[in-house]
Amino acid sequence: MLLLGLTTCRGDTVVEEIRSRESRRIDLIALTTTVRSEAPWSVSGGRVVGNATAVLADGRVIQLLDGTLGQSTCLFPDVPNACVILADTLGQGVVWFTLVPAPPSGGTELELPSIEQLTDGVTYARLTNGLEVPLLDKVERRCDEETPNLSAFVQRFDGRHVTIVDLDATQVSAVECVAD
Repeated sequence: MLLLGLTTCRGDTVVEEIRSRESRRIDLIALTTTVRSEAPWSVSGGRVVGNATAVLADGRVIQLLDGTLGQSTCLFPDVPNACVILADTLGQGVVWFTLVPAPPSGGTELELPSIEQLTDGVTYARLTNGLEVPLLDKVERRCDEETPNLSAFVQRFDGRHVTIVDLDATQVSAVECVAD
């Protein structure tokens, strides 16, 4: 009932805010060698416009079809090794994806926002942007102040850390404190 009242009072702002807070379980993390298309394509309004093909570093090919839910902050997806795709897939199909800039200079550590919550018996982490990413069995904690475990780290450094995904392992391998 409160949601309806807020939606009525504030219009699409609340709806968009709720959509942006949806959790997205990521089961594909990969460097793209390129994203190409025979015709112009883009990501606009949270959906793919046109069709594109993402060629992954391991040789797999992923289709980004017109209307697929997604977002992109990667400025040059057609440039070799410029983007990383994080996707929620169903079989070979992409349900939702985000394209983000790849780490600089061929690095293998992708920085993502901080962990908001650990889930599924500490096998996944929900990030502040709503992505749910898989965790390695042992996640390194990079900070001057020691914590006994990852749960304590997340609680102690709430919003003051970045999450590091190892692109070779395709899982979160570390969390790192950021300066205040």
